[in-house]
Amino acid sequence: MRTLSVLLILQLLGQAVFAQQQAGKISGRIEDADGKGIDAVSVSLLKGKDSVSFRTVGTGPSGQFVFENVSPGKYRLSVTHIGFLAWSSQPMELTEGKPSLSVNVVRLRPAGGTALGQVTVVGSRPLIENKIDKTVVNVDASPTNGGLTALEVLEKAPGVTVDNDGKISLRGKAGVIVMIDGKPTYLSAQDLANYLKNMPASQLDQVEIMTQPPAKYDAAGNSGIINLVTKKNRNNGFNASITLSAIIARYFKSPNSFNFNWRQGKFNVYGNYGYAWWEGFNDSHNDNSQRENADAPFDRYSQAHTYGRYSDRGHNFRAGVDYYAGKKTTLGFSINGTVDKQWFTSGTTTNFYDSLHNFVQYNIAQSLNKTPETHVGFNANYVRKLDTKGSELSVDADYIFYNTQGMLTSDNYLYNADKQPSDVPYLLNGRLPSQIDIYSLKSDYKKVLGNNATFEAGVKSSYVRTDNNAIYTLYDNTLKNWVADTSISNHFIYKENINAAYVNWRQTIKKFSMQLGVRAEQTNTRGDQTVKDMKFERNYLQLFPTAYFTYKTNEDNVFGISFGRRIERPSYQSLNPFRFQLDRYNYEEGNPDLQPQFSNNIELSYNFKGQLNVSANYTRTTDIMNEAQLTFKASGDSNYTTVGTTRNFAAERQIGLSINYSRQLTRAWMLNAFVNVYNHHYAGSFDSTAIDVSYTSFNANFNSQYKFGKGWSAEVSAFYYAQDYLNGMQLADGRGMFSLGGSRQVLDGKGSVRLNLRDPFYLMSFSSHTVLGKGVLNNHAIWDNRRIIFTFVYRLGRTTGGQPQRRNSGASDEQSRVGGGGQQ
Repeated sequence: MRTLSVLLILQLLGQAVFAQQQAGKISGRIEDADGKGIDAVSVSLLKGKDSVSFRTVGTGPSGQFVFENVSPGKYRLSVTHIGFLAWSSQPMELTEGKPSLSVNVVRLRPAGGTALGQVTVVGSRPLIENKIDKTVVNVDASPTNGGLTALEVLEKAPGVTVDNDGKISLRGKAGVIVMIDGKPTYLSAQDLANYLKNMPASQLDQVEIMTQPPAKYDAAGNSGIINLVTKKNRNNGFNASITLSAIIARYFKSPNSFNFNWRQGKFNVYGNYGYAWWEGFNDSHNDNSQRENADAPFDRYSQAHTYGRYSDRGHNFRAGVDYYAGKKTTLGFSINGTVDKQWFTSGTTTNFYDSLHNFVQYNIAQSLNKTPETHVGFNANYVRKLDTKGSELSVDADYIFYNTQGMLTSDNYLYNADKQPSDVPYLLNGRLPSQIDIYSLKSDYKKVLGNNATFEAGVKSSYVRTDNNAIYTLYDNTLKNWVADTSISNHFIYKENINAAYVNWRQTIKKFSMQLGVRAEQTNTRGDQTVKDMKFERNYLQLFPTAYFTYKTNEDNVFGISFGRRIERPSYQSLNPFRFQLDRYNYEEGNPDLQPQFSNNIELSYNFKGQLNVSANYTRTTDIMNEAQLTFKASGDSNYTTVGTTRNFAAERQIGLSINYSRQLTRAWMLNAFVNVYNHHYAGSFDSTAIDVSYTSFNANFNSQYKFGKGWSAEVSAFYYAQDYLNGMQLADGRGMFSLGGSRQVLDGKGSVRLNLRDPFYLMSFSSHTVLGKGVLNNHAIWDNRRIIFTFVYRLGRTTGGQPQRRNSGASDEQSRVGGGGQQ
């Protein structure tokens, strides 16, 4: 109720102020050198002596633009567009006697001539754009993004939280679907983190954050969708950029990339390639207090220290071609993939203490994990424009495969306190090959009707087959030979088919807009443990309605309310019942009994001039899936074994309020700030422990940029996550960091040099505290986070204008559920 009252007061104030001023208007048209109107040109209205950005609009298909409800005062226009020289007007003035102005036709000149090597001028865009349905982050607008990875860019994005394992949440809620160019990645949380850590930020153009996606999108994703838009130049001719980075930290790192685009006649060819040399470490300490059950006294204590070295040589690529068969028909084909070789070596020493805290034993474990992975995806698409209003029919077909040849060794030596062997060595080898095949076909239809109405409908079908094998051998100290360990070896085949259909209606009636949609998804799954002869089948049909209503009191004030229902299905690897051995007393295991979780979300929003966005939300989630730890004593062993697994164990209620403010304070100074305050309540049970947790927390982002002129700019950015529960059981301490950066244009604007100091005082670390009926766990970890980053960007090519369409291919959430590791 308080939020509603605040929004109502803001609305009344906005109307009162606006009513006292006479509405004015500034309009005009933007053309190219041939006199043709240019679509999607950024036109900014600057106000005052300091040329503060008052409002920004984009031109329509014919190049027309209009600023309405402009109060009397002095203004200037600033026009920027990719591939053209920037343009600024002379000062102009609106008065009560002359409230409207029509600007003469503005003809933009192409940036550069026809010779290879001329620079493409890129229009300046704000770092953050607040829109009524999403938040947009323009990656290149931040100097401190130079030399970062895609995951580190998300870490700085408004409302996005990235934990120590690289798992992403949005506005305090887990279950985010990450897409690349509108196409899901089909990766599990851990593999997605690893993929994004190998993708240089230089390959990204924008990050789109949607907390309430419409029915056109797959219903997967408890907290919404994050769409990473890669760079794909929209101009005729050849354009390219090379980004080289050197990262000085405890271990050297170097993410690099190359992007290109060529458009001539009916063809548009584009692509990018990235290579990352990455070395890092992880240093963690774990203290455990354990007992048989909640009523028993603690009878075992342990202290473990793990130091791990991480090495990665990652290649990623993306290429495609669009063929414009006619004015109304476009055919496209694209391929993307990764070839990644990862090694993680670790040494762990665990000290064990009895119930009186007497030191009794210690275990030394040496582990090596190798996970070479190849992933390739193919997409073919067809788009047919049905009329000049924007009606179209599109078809997408996708095939994606993942092949992983995992290998692990775990050598464990248990000693008594007197350093004498307590047991024979536990030596384990494992081969973990995995093959995942994903097929997807979808079609979307959009019809633009009269009366500002649009009808949309679509269908989709996907089929996934995963084949996972676990072949373990254990060293027999009696036979002095390696023998098969059939107790933990397994072979698991999983098949899943999802069929979906949706309808969506959008209409605007004067100041009121609405969008109503519903999506139906039928899910059919089958799992088969061939070695242990265990099978399961599940079939269910669910409906996912969405509704959006907005009211625009004027051009500056927009109010909205929306509702959506979503699903989060288990990742393919979390269903895999295999054991992944970490050391003698710790392993991870999948859970084929996992059920999907469902959420219902209501959101209220207010947007002021695109600068301020206020949002309040209420979410109810059932059957929450979360990682947890089980403990038990093996027969004849006095130490506890810990099993990491995933379970459905609670329901959650969340209430949140977020504020996002982005404004050009002066011509040189840009400020962005975000804060999200939320209250969570978990209720459920796990391993005989009742869970009833309610807490309030917040996270915040801050970014300030200043342009000094002559190509110099500087930035300071920071984020902070307050203390919060990650899953209703694990309480994470507050954590945050800040970065300093600067950039300079060189080589007549063809190049730029960036310097970024990331976490210079080494503030970022991770600590948590977990209390269960059978034990208490305290964890602390640090990694290679303090870095000095040097980045050089060189741009080449020529441009002559033009607007090819970026094609979003059609696979849905399947790719976001595949399996993997991480890096530091």
